[in-house]
Amino acid sequence: MKISTKQIALAGILAAITAVLSAIGFGFIPIPSLAGAATILHVPVIVAGALSGVLVGGLTGFIFGFFSFVQFGSIVGNNPVVLFLPRILIGVFSALVFKALAKKNLYLAAAVAGIVGTLTNTVGVLGFAVSFGYFTPQAALGIVIANLPFELLLGTILSALIIPPIYKVLIKKESLENKEV
Repeated sequence: MKISTKQIALAGILAAITAVLSAIGFGFIPIPSLAGAATILHVPVIVAGALSGVLVGGLTGFIFGFFSFVQFGSIVGNNPVVLFLPRILIGVFSALVFKALAKKNLYLAAAVAGIVGTLTNTVGVLGFAVSFGYFTPQAALGIVIANLPFELLLGTILSALIIPPIYKVLIKKESLENKEV
């Protein structure tokens, strides 16, 4: 799979946004739950997947996983499967959903990518955490009840607001570049 300079640049920008959101603490919003925080760090990963496909989405998800590992690794025994795999899959699944729906309705595609990406994060991390014995199913359910509504709402709205205008600009620019050749 070949990656373009534009895709590398977009992955770098979104990874930097993920890093800054994590470093300044805005990416993990403290809430009273076992997890200790709800996150919006999945949104740059969703955006990366939707705008540049599975490879860039997966790479940006890996960066999200790294910051989760640094911040929350001790909660799940520094298990890379729990912290990295679901975050990588956010970008992959969001890319596939967006690509499947974008020709029908760009805003719907972005919103559904936001929903799928958010659910991939929550279900993936908590599912693996339960399967490895870090959380009981009851504790995971408590986290879902506390975190998921907030994360789902933000992930869906932000994806629907961010992705379509950038996508339109990128498509228009590509169209102009192809006409010049």
